[in-house]
Order: sequence, then C-alpha cells, then structure tokens
Amino acid sequence: MRPLLLALLLPSLAGAVPDLKKVEEFGTRWWKARPQNKFKDWDPAVRAALLEEARAMGPIAEGSLEQVKGALWKSVKRHGPRGKGTGKMYIEDHGYESPHTRNEMWAIVKGGGKGEGLVVGIHGGGEGAGSADTGWTMKGCMGIYPQGLLLHGDNWNTVHGEKQILTLIEIAKAQWDIDPDRVYVMGFSMGGTGSWHMAGRFPDLLAGAVPGNGVIMASPKSQVATREEVVALQYGLLPNARNLAVYFFTGTADKNCMPGTFLVAWDEIQQLQKDDPGGYGKIRFKCYEGLAHSFPPGEPGNAFKYMAEQRRDSYPEKIRWEYAAHPHPLPNEKDTTTRYQQHCFYWIRVDEPVDRMDIVAVRKGNEFDVQLMGVEPKGCYVMLNPRMVDVKADVVVRVDGREVYRGKPQPDFATVVESLDDKLDKTLTFDRKVPLWKE
Repeated sequence: MRPLLLALLLPSLAGAVPDLKKVEEFGTRWWKARPQNKFKDWDPAVRAALLEEARAMGPIAEGSLEQVKGALWKSVKRHGPRGKGTGKMYIEDHGYESPHTRNEMWAIVKGGGKGEGLVVGIHGGGEGAGSADTGWTMKGCMGIYPQGLLLHGDNWNTVHGEKQILTLIEIAKAQWDIDPDRVYVMGFSMGGTGSWHMAGRFPDLLAGAVPGNGVIMASPKSQVATREEVVALQYGLLPNARNLAVYFFTGTADKNCMPGTFLVAWDEIQQLQKDDPGGYGKIRFKCYEGLAHSFPPGEPGNAFKYMAEQRRDSYPEKIRWEYAAHPHPLPNEKDTTTRYQQHCFYWIRVDEPVDRMDIVAVRKGNEFDVQLMGVEPKGCYVMLNPRMVDVKADVVVRVDGREVYRGKPQPDFATVVESLDDKLDKTLTFDRKVPLWKE
C-alpha cells in the first residue's frame, strides 16, 4: 500500500482525537436524560437512541481516554445526580411514602471537598426505630449519614435501603468529586447488617466496610445465637468480597442481633481463604465473649485505623462474582421499587445477569482467563483501559480454557459512555471491551 494512502486510512482505523466540545454536548444530553437517583429507571427508548449515537461516534484515538472522560465529567458536574440542601441533604422524586420521615428521604452531610474519601455511616434501630448516626468519622473523609425511610428491621439491605445508599454514593462523586477509591460503608446493629450487605453486593464500589453487631440474611432465619442453627447464608454476598477490606465484630451475649450468622460468615470466609490463596486476606473478625449489644472495647476506633490504611483494589488480578438477583429481604407491599440489577463487577460486564451465576476471572498482564458458571458467554465482556494492559501488545482472552480472542481491542466512545454511566466512577471507566464469545 502506498504511504500516502496508508496515512489517509490510519486515522479512521485507529480512531481520531475526539472533538471535546461535541463530547461535552453529548454528555449534557446524556446526563440530563439519566435518572437522578436509583429509584427511577431510564426511558429505554431515549437511552437506546443516545447509545446508538455514541456508537456512531466510533473509535477514539489511543491515549485519549482521560480527555474524553474529562469532557464527559464536566457535564456530570452540571447535570449529574445532586442532593438538595446543605448540612441536611434531600433526595427528591424517590416515590416512597413514609410516616417516619414525612415522606422525605434525607441524609446529614459533614465535610465535602474534592479528592476526599467518603464514609457512609448507616444507623441502627429496627422496626419503626432509628435515626441518622454521625458517629462514623474518618480523617480526610466527608461523611454522609442517611436517615432510614421505612425503618424495617433490616432497613439498609432492603430494595429501597440499598438504592438509597447507591444514590448517595453517586451524589458524593458527582457533587463533591470525592475519591472513588476511598469509599467506606459502616454501621452498627441494623447498620452492621446493611454494611455487610453492601460489602457483599457492591465490593467494587468500596475500599472497605465495618459491619458491627449485625446479621446476615440466612435460612431458616437470621436471628440465631449459634452457628449450628444456620442452614445457609444468603448467596451472592461473601464470595464477592475477595478483594475488599472488611472489619466486623459481634458478641456472644447479643440478643438484639444474635451472633450466629456472623460466626458462620467467618467460618465460610476462612474456608474461602484456604480454597483461594491470596483472596479474602483483608477481612478481619472478632467475636467477644459475653459482649451484649454494644461496641467492644476500642471500637470503632480500631476499625477506623484499619480502614484508614485501605484503598480500593480497582482492577484486581482475580475476581469472584456470585450473583443474587433478588437477595433477601424481598420487597413488601410498601415498596414502590424493585431490587437493583448489576451489570458490571470490577472489569467484567454481563448484559443480562442470571440469578446464581458464578464467574471467576483472572488477569495476568494482557492475558485473561474467565470461568462462567450458570450464564452463557454471549452478552459477557472483559472491560479494559490502558491502566490494565499494554495497549501495544495483543490481548488474549480464554473462556473455560478455550481462546476466544487474540488481538488489540480498539478504544471507542460508546464504551467510555456506557461504563461511566454504570457506576459514575472515574476509576472504573473503560474505553474498550472484549466479548467472551465468538460469532
């Protein structure tokens, strides 16, 4: 091929440096259309049309991810999720009625500066009881302390409690530009239950979790005093915390949140550690003999010290994703929303996640090995960015031992948009993806 013709073709093949004004303009339309909270869903037709437009913008130049992300983030700052008010912040248009909060969804906010970490401190309580708890603080972190809405016995792991916390994390990212690699969720009692739930469901959003004197959903019930009374813990939680720092504790004499499920959780984590050397190494647990429903000596101060050392492992070399589409507690008659469905977990994406699917993925340099159990490869992807691979070398992807891809995946605008939309996370934004199936 003649050099001039080759020179003319290369920009279109490799992607061009995008017009950042057009990127920002597109971002404005995207973030204006995107729901402001997790209680509302996208208009499917609007999202599909915008995503098709993003695909039409085609590949982007190698090395332009940060520029593209920066232009999109400008529109996030103007039109992304925001709370109303300062000091006491409200989430609007959530669709719930609550006699406990006069139908308002709110949180106390302390601090808030660009680059700070974030502590989401979730309160204890129970049926009809509980108020925002500002006692969970860490140096260098802003604090957000939500008020429970319906105040079930398990408020924070319900469909609405989970979405309330997810919304607050997104608001902190968009409104305050917090450091997404230093997000911590903490709580005692009902807040401890919710903290373990978030740690198991969304470890890729967190640097750490501190569940104090809570329970984990289990059969036949969660409130049991001994490990022998537990038949099974809720699936889709513990295995997912492979790369997360979790500091949890309980007491043998606790009658409010009995220790049985936490004891079984520690047994299972120790087995996971044996089965998967190198995993689950940042999880700490202690059960205090004779301790009732109160903080053990030195807590939560010791937990704060441990968490201050932790940063999110954003691109783990190995991940485990066991999926629960509808974990307990299930919605009740007062719920106006459904369980949040995840599509991305660290650097794995599944378009249509399947209940009880189990994915193990390992990356070593530019080579990726993925095991899929309970889900078909079609619609599954490895997500990539230049921080993860050598873009000048081939990427090799194997599924269940069979090579499905070898080549140099090209960065494209639509992947940037879709991944930034998924978690509103500047670290977990990707510019290329590899399908786990062959056409």
